[in-house]
Amino acid sequence: MRSKTKSKAQITSVTNTNGNTTDSTDEIVSVFNDYFTSVFTAEDTTSLPVPMSMTGNYNIEDINFDEQDILKLLSRLRADKAAGADDLTPRFLLYIKHNISYPLYLLFRKSLDEGDIPENWRCANISPIFKKGNRNHAENYRPVSLTSQVCKIFEVVIRDGIVHHEESNMLINNSQHGFRKGSSCLTNNIFGQSCWMLGYWG
Repeated sequence: MRSKTKSKAQITSVTNTNGNTTDSTDEIVSVFNDYFTSVFTAEDTTSLPVPMSMTGNYNIEDINFDEQDILKLLSRLRADKAAGADDLTPRFLLYIKHNISYPLYLLFRKSLDEGDIPENWRCANISPIFKKGNRNHAENYRPVSLTSQVCKIFEVVIRDGIVHHEESNMLINNSQHGFRKGSSCLTNNIFGQSCWMLGYWG
């Protein structure tokens, strides 16, 4: 129902850097590419923080998962989501999930063991999403990267493995609410309010 009720306005023309309006598909793509490239922020990696050393052996040696874990993640895919640069849609992956769960398990295991991922997992389709203002101006859009759905499943496998290691070894403080299952801005506010009421904070 959600996919049927959404309507997406097509981009029929944009204004280029010369102030001229163009409806050429190639020129529209070029205008968006130039604008999104110009506002891209390059992270400063020259002065990265040094992690605090901890006593004890808390290193994570490996991430354990099996075919059933992959099948569960495939089953959770939303069919109305878009495909990435590999053109594998979630609807298609859902349809063949029982046939690909084991091959994907082998692929993920090999990728993790060798520390490398397929080249097309590093590619994305960039979709401009309108924010507000004049629809003919590229600066009124924001870029959304549509990456491989298969790669996203692999990312969830790694994330879940790391989070499980951190939580089982009590390496995450209870005050950490971001990106944790069952936690949100709401639970963080409740936690902060409770601490304030109990006098833990000034």
